[in-house]
Amino acid sequence: MKRFSFFFLFFLLISVFIPQHPLKAETKVLTGKHIVIYDIVNPVGVEYLPNYSNKFYKQEVLTSDEFSKRLIVEIDLSPLNSSARFPIYLKEIPNKMQKFLTAEENIQTNDSMISEKARELVKEAKYVHEAFAAIADWLIDTVVYDAGPGVRQDARSVMTTKRGSCVGITCLSIAMLRSVGIPARYAHGYLPPGYDWGISKKYWGIKINGGGFHAWIEVFYPDIGWTFSDLEHSKDFVDPFHILRYIDGVEHTPRYYKGGEMDVENATTYTIFREENTTLPIDQLPSPGKAILGRQRVTQQFGTIYGSVIDSNEKIIPKGKVTLWKGSKGRVFPFEQGRYSIIGLKGGNYKIAFEADGYNGFDKDITIRDKEMVNLNVKLE
Repeated sequence: MKRFSFFFLFFLLISVFIPQHPLKAETKVLTGKHIVIYDIVNPVGVEYLPNYSNKFYKQEVLTSDEFSKRLIVEIDLSPLNSSARFPIYLKEIPNKMQKFLTAEENIQTNDSMISEKARELVKEAKYVHEAFAAIADWLIDTVVYDAGPGVRQDARSVMTTKRGSCVGITCLSIAMLRSVGIPARYAHGYLPPGYDWGISKKYWGIKINGGGFHAWIEVFYPDIGWTFSDLEHSKDFVDPFHILRYIDGVEHTPRYYKGGEMDVENATTYTIFREENTTLPIDQLPSPGKAILGRQRVTQQFGTIYGSVIDSNEKIIPKGKVTLWKGSKGRVFPFEQGRYSIIGLKGGNYKIAFEADGYNGFDKDITIRDKEMVNLNVKLE
């Protein structure tokens, strides 16, 4: 079974340690694009999947027959670039979107405990992205993941216990956002087999991730439209391993179509037909405290050195290692697919050394300013 965890392992590995300036958080800001094309097969057919796109996410069924679907999911990690002011005036929200400000059975928008906490968190916000970040960061750092059978997953219960699964975290985040006038809605999806958050099993003592149903949120910005976030993992985007099934309050959901499966337990198989990933960390954020992934939505916070590593024939060197030195202290970490990125740097003088099996090493002294991004492409002989 092919594992889909490389995307995250890569970005968790390419961090850098600068003893003189320790950072409180390890939230990595990504840029680039990530595209995955799946072949999904089941002997009883594959359930209806929508063609859907928002500002940074696109899902399309390319081909479909009685037993299978070929599906493409594309993620664009360009900067958020929203300048929508907060609070949002009601006239800025189209009439058909205003239903996503109201309370629902498990989304108790008008609960005093929920609304009061949300207002407290956003009191300094001048832009919608600041209000969203304040609520999202609090949820990420406060709510403990708990999918236990006795844990209630409505927004009020999660607010009270500070415990919830993806369902509870989604319900509470929607309730808090709606309570301060930011439209938000519930997205239902599936994480393919091998994904890190999937249902885990053991075969012969080896842990196998079997995939699973999942939930996340979609948030409305008046000037750019809807964007996804998965507050267990990422702010302002979801990766292409989030296959969308339907969104509450949006037409054309599987409820109107019968037949087919998605659950791996019912013999559904997922194969990656093609994957293109050009994502790269370019910055690091001071919050939330929990290490997650995000997209750029504010000015650069720290310095970054990034680039590609190729050989004398202009071909990518797939694997190697980079050592970053500041004075006598440094750290070695790997690069993958000929791309590297060193984030979270303060201005100063550094030495960077590149190594790969079968190639001569390359050293470079480099000076960067605070918050500067330096593109350093390297050729190893």
